Formats: sequence, structure tokens, C-alpha cells
Amino acid sequence: MKKKNKPREEKHVLHSIAGSLEEALSENEEEFAEDDVIVVDIPEKTHRVQGKKAFFFVCGLLIIFFTVIGIVSSVIFIKDTVGNAVNKTALKNEFELYLYPLVAVDTPTFEEAATLTNSTVIRAAISKILLTGDISNYEVDTGITYIPELDVEVNAAALFGTDIKIEHETVGSMNERASYNAEKKAYAVANTNRTANYVPKVTNIENVGDTYTLEVEYYPLSPSIPGLDDRNEPVKEMTYVVVKSAGDRKTVTSISFSGENHYGGVDSGSSDLSSAG
Repeated sequence: MKKKNKPREEKHVLHSIAGSLEEALSENEEEFAEDDVIVVDIPEKTHRVQGKKAFFFVCGLLIIFFTVIGIVSSVIFIKDTVGNAVNKTALKNEFELYLYPLVAVDTPTFEEAATLTNSTVIRAAISKILLTGDISNYEVDTGITYIPELDVEVNAAALFGTDIKIEHETVGSMNERASYNAEKKAYAVANTNRTANYVPKVTNIENVGDTYTLEVEYYPLSPSIPGLDDRNEPVKEMTYVVVKSAGDRKTVTSISFSGENHYGGVDSGSSDLSSAG
């Protein structure tokens, strides 16, 4: 008996499982979708807040970026400005030293060096040697220093160019006298002959390429306190044109009264030097 009832029980169980599956599949698909899918609704206000935050963040980055650029640009500008000022001051000092011998003897105006008198060229060259050169190896005898004529020629060329020619002769007067000794081929100059009539101050520099136009004020040198720093009021202002060439070589191509010269109009150098021996 028991064996006959067993197939019936198994059949009943199968029908129950099938009924359960049919009931599950018959559920509404929309209800199934609503049960298993979660829809998140983000409020519109949240989107706006996040957009504003992104906008302000980008603006902040731009402000920082341009601030950094501004600081860097300012530093570069200050550096260049200070550098240019320092370089211009150094250039003025360089020209002042170079022109010192010419200003010291009050070299007359000229447009071409070839028009200068022989004595003017010699006096300027000897002034350069005595005031800015090295005379430690020159022959000295009882208060007299002998300057070789070759050195005078070299220094004349350094001031007025290599085309300048010299006929050696005695020049100057009184304590500025330079007596030419043909036997020694040298100029005998008193050791006290190192007094400058004026000292220069370069007030303005303009250049086009290697040609420099300089405004130079002349200051009298105080006899009580010697040195280049004894400057009170300028006596006159002159315009120098100087050409710089390779190897930092300089040549004075002209000297003239400044267009804004308020210190008088007497070219004392011309009259003084033209009469010198």
C-alpha cells in the first residue's frame, strides 16, 4: 500500500510548486519594477549650490594665478629699473674718468680733431698721463718727470683717434709747462704739474649705437681740498660726442657748448690753448 501512495504524493508536491511559480509570474510587472528600482530625486537647489561652488573655485584659482603673475612682473620691473639705474651710473662714472683729462685742461670746442692745434693735443695727452695714467716707471730727476714722446702719441690717439698727428714741441706755461727734450725724446714736466682747472660731471647720456652724446658740467676744483668730490656750482656745460669701438676703445669726435648752457659763453679753452707754445 505504501508503495502505491508514494507516486501520488510526489505528483501533489509538483503541482504545488508549479502553482507557486505561476502565481509569482502573474504579478504585475509595474509593481515588480517599483519594488526593485530605486529612483533618487536630487533637488534643483542642490545643483545650483554645487554650480556656484565650482564657479567660485575657478574664480579663486584665476585670482591666485593673476596675482602671482603680477608679483613676478613687478619684481622683474623693479629689478630691471634698478639694474638700468646702476648701469647708467656706472657708465657716467666711466665717461667722467675718461673725459677728466680733457676737462682738466679746458680743451676748446671742435667739430673735427684735425682742426685742433698741436699744443692742444699734446697738453690733453700729457694731462691724461698725469691724471689717470701710471707714471711710476718714468725717469724722475730733481722734481722733474720725463714722459716719453711715444706715450704722449699713444694717449693722444686714445683721446682723439688714431688719425691724429703730433709735432713734438714745448707746450703750456708756468706750472703747466711741458718742455720737450729732443735728446731724450721726452717731455720734462714738473711733479707739481697735476692741477686740474675743472672736474667733470656727466649729467645725461644718449646714444645711437656706439655713438654717445654726453652733457658734461664743469666744476672748479677747490685749491684747499683736492679731489674730484669738491664740487660747488658748475661753471659751464659742454656737449661731448664720443664713439665707443671694439675693445671698449673711445674717441672724442667733437666738443661744443651745450644748447642749454646757462653758465656763460666764453670758450676759455680756445683762447688759452691757442696761445700756448
